Amino acid sequence: MRSEDRNLVIAAVIICLVIGIMAPFIASSNPDGLEKSAEQLMGNPDTEPAIQAPMSDYSIPGLGKIGEIAAMFVGILVTLIVAYLVAMLIRRRKTPPEASK
Repeated sequence: MRSEDRNLVIAAVIICLVIGIMAPFIASSNPDGLEKSAEQLMGNPDTEPAIQAPMSDYSIPGLGKIGEIAAMFVGILVTLIVAYLVAMLIRRRKTPPEASK
């Protein structure tokens, strides 16, 4: 990886982590449009979802704001790892240029 690209990736990761730290403190506690739409479509809000989210409401239960920050970090790390793995797979699929004769 070129030095310029590495610096860009490092800066992007730092920005993601700063946003992850700040998000729980600046996020609204009122449901947004997506949550309101889901509530309207569900019909009965007491029904259980088919799949339980591992960290529902972007939080780790019992830890308060620290749990929210930890959930953000976990989400950021999982996303970065998946993106890195996809990039490595794409890089491997590229065929090397043929040597000129």
